[in-house]
Order: sequence, then structure tokens, then C-alpha cells
Amino acid sequence: MTDVSGRNLTDLPKVHVHVHLDGSYPVEAVRDLASRQGGTFEAPRGFDSVSEFFQSYGTVPDLVQTPEDLASLCTALVVAEAAEGVLFLEPAIEPQLYAPRLGNLLDVTKLIVGALQAAAVGTGMQVGANLTVNTDEDEAIAEELATVAAEFAGRGITAFGTAGFVEPAGLHRFAGAAEIAHRAGLQVVSHAGQTGGPESIREALDVIGATRISHGFTAGEDPTLVDRLVAEQIVCDVCPVSNVALGLVATMSDHPVRGLIAAGAPVTLNADDSLWFGFGVTYQYQLARELWGFDDSALADVARTGLLIPGLSTATRTRFADALTQWELRST
Repeated sequence: MTDVSGRNLTDLPKVHVHVHLDGSYPVEAVRDLASRQGGTFEAPRGFDSVSEFFQSYGTVPDLVQTPEDLASLCTALVVAEAAEGVLFLEPAIEPQLYAPRLGNLLDVTKLIVGALQAAAVGTGMQVGANLTVNTDEDEAIAEELATVAAEFAGRGITAFGTAGFVEPAGLHRFAGAAEIAHRAGLQVVSHAGQTGGPESIREALDVIGATRISHGFTAGEDPTLVDRLVAEQIVCDVCPVSNVALGLVATMSDHPVRGLIAAGAPVTLNADDSLWFGFGVTYQYQLARELWGFDDSALADVARTGLLIPGLSTATRTRFADALTQWELRST
């Protein structure tokens, strides 16, 4: 990487909205939890396959045995994200990973949301949550989760999402769940354009009315779709390090998200699963500076896309815009 100087990127105000709770706990917090149970934890340096990644991913939720365990990990995440200059955090939460051993879905959601909100107090950061169903689950659990999400709309849940590695994902199965979320005023955020091409993004937009796309970098293969993303201001929450780590993009230098940004498509940069891939949200901006040649103005423009996220409160939106202006006015 080229050594490129510029304004401090930790100080750059950011949203972090493609961040899986269970894959993003700070490694020190996970090690501490494992140690208290008489074990150890070390994240692999890499993965030979996607299936290996998912097998590893499940080991961390399995460490959580009590409500206090889960609350402590949520708190650690919020503290770590605040230290990275994040002003709006929207982790994807999956209470089904902790139910029924910590309670039913409603109880676990209340626990997670409560811990996230309590940890945010005094940080200057707003925290929402994207209650997420994995697409290998069935319609019944999806609609139950959407109902729980609707219960917490305006009280810590800001989105309902779908996630999964197979794309297109047969999202017609989740149309009912998405409708519950839409009626509650929640964003519907769908993983698409990661392993699948533009057709997977169209599926998310047309079948469940996705208002934001997690990943979405393959949209560049279809200029008509890119035009749609621009016209409808559909934000794609792209995770560059994750895409390369999982072998979905050959090299960081050639990441296709650069073409989306150049075309005017709204893009946020995110870490996806920093516990497993080793790098947080600030590092994604560092790569954009050092490998893609983005100057500070271009980096600020990417960060400014965060203002399009509906979950931001009026106060957070104002604080975010002001902080961006102040960052750009600083001398390098």
C-alpha cells in the first residue's frame, strides 16, 4: 500500500451499518469470555472455504451461556465502535442464535437492544439494530422475527433484514415477513449482490421491497441496475475486506465498488465481521485512501452517504453533518 497522508480517519464521522453483531465482538471480549469458561479463543488467519467460515462463526454464540455474557459482549462492541468514530451503529442481530437458552425471541431481543442502548449512553453515538433472518430458515421463523422487530420499532430496532450466502435467495418466502416490517416503518435490508449477480439485487428490490442492500457490489455488471440505485438512492453497504477474505473479489485494488461510487451509486463502507476478518470500519476507509487513491474529499463523500440511512435520528443527523463539515475544514 502507498503511504498517503491525510486527515485522521478515526476522527472521520461514520455510520457502520453492515456489521454482524455475533461476528464483530471485540476479540479481547471474546477471549475474556472464553477464559472465564476455562477455554481459549483465537480467530483463524484465514479461511479455506465459506463453509469453514460459517463453522467458525457459530463458535462464538455458543460461548454465551448467560444474559450477562451476551450483555457484556454487546457493551464491548459499542465501546469499540465509538472509539472508531462511528456516530450511528446498526448491528445485524440474530436473537435466534441465543434462544431458547436465554429466553424466547422477544426476551433475547429485549436483552440485546437494552444492552446496546445502555452502552451507547454517554458515547455520543446512536445505536439501532437490524433484526435479521438467515435465508436458510423458514417462513414461520421469519415472520416471528419480523413481528418481534415491529414490536421494537422506534425502541432500538431500526431495520429488518435477510442474510445468507446463496443468492438469489428465494426471497418470495420472506415477502410476508418483509411486509410486517414495512408496515412498522422499518427499513428492509437484504444481502444481495455478494455471491449472486445483479439478478439477486433485483430480487431483493422487487420481491421484498428492500430499501437498502447489504453488499451489492455486483450491481456494476448491469448499468441499468446502477442507474436504478442512483435514481432511487438505494444504499449499498459494501464490505471490501470481507469480500476479499472470502474469495469473492480477487484483490482489494480491483474491488468493483469503485465503479459504483464513480457512477454516483450511494455506498457505505463497512467491516461485516471484524472479529473474523481482523479489521474494523476505519480500515476500510484507509484502504480506499491508500489503494483506490481517494482523497479526503472523496472519503468524506462516502461517509456522507450515511446521512441517507433513515434510522438516524434528527439529532444524530445534525451532529453527523456538522462533524463531517468540521473534519473537512481541518488542516492535514
